Amino acid sequence: MERIEVKMLMRRYDRKAVKNRNLRRRIVQRGQSMVEFAVLLPIFFALVFSIIEIGRAWAVKQALTIAAREGARVLVLPYGAGLIYNSEDVVQQAAVTRVNSYLNSSGVPTGAGTQVTVVRITPGNDATYNTGDDVLEQNYSNGKRGDRVGIQITHNFDTALPLVLNMFNNTNNQYTGTGIAMGVTCYMDHE
Repeated sequence: MERIEVKMLMRRYDRKAVKNRNLRRRIVQRGQSMVEFAVLLPIFFALVFSIIEIGRAWAVKQALTIAAREGARVLVLPYGAGLIYNSEDVVQQAAVTRVNSYLNSSGVPTGAGTQVTVVRITPGNDATYNTGDDVLEQNYSNGKRGDRVGIQITHNFDTALPLVLNMFNNTNNQYTGTGIAMGVTCYMDHE
């Protein structure tokens, strides 16, 4: 009889020892999991917020492109007596107004960080567009049929992640505070 009691006591002791070992193992694993979580959480948040900021930058870049096209469409309209616009200055002002209107309606703020310029490009000595010797004339006058005119927009996109979004920086400007300088130009042939 005593032998059975001793075996039962031994079994209870073994069960407690196993439980204690499992408990210690779980506590150690819990600590390890907390350390892994603490290390990976900032990396995960940086990745998620980078994706969000890249999406925002892409949307702003698309809005700038569409706004430049809208302004260039207005810029190539004919002007004169009996037409909607009676002078070249009125057409240019209407184009800039159209660009600012589109940007504001698409959620892109047009404050001090946004500059809209009316431009005309003429080919250089090689008589070919999009080469290094092209002449860019800002706020031109005396536009005539056949001129390539357009809108140039520079915008400072405010973000907390300028290093990640540097791929959108297509101007010669470097970081401006906490933002990225974005630029878009759209040309059309004057009719």
